[in-house]
Amino acid sequence: MENITTYDNVIEVLFERFPELNVTQVAKGMNINPVLMRQYVSGKKRPSFERLMDIENYLHKLGEELQKVRL
Repeated sequence: MENITTYDNVIEVLFERFPELNVTQVAKGMNINPVLMRQYVSGKKRPSFERLMDIENYLHKLGEELQKVRL
């Protein structure tokens, strides 16, 4: 995947690029208020660098869990 940090709102780009991700469920999984997460996505609020890293780490862990799935 290309580096999305060149975009103004990387959170918005992330959720547009991966519509399979549900904003509310990601927020709940991270113990973030879903309204706040939607504000990040819409650009009404900007996450701190630390919050961006929390989101990135959560999504990486989710990806690791998905890789463990055996059908």
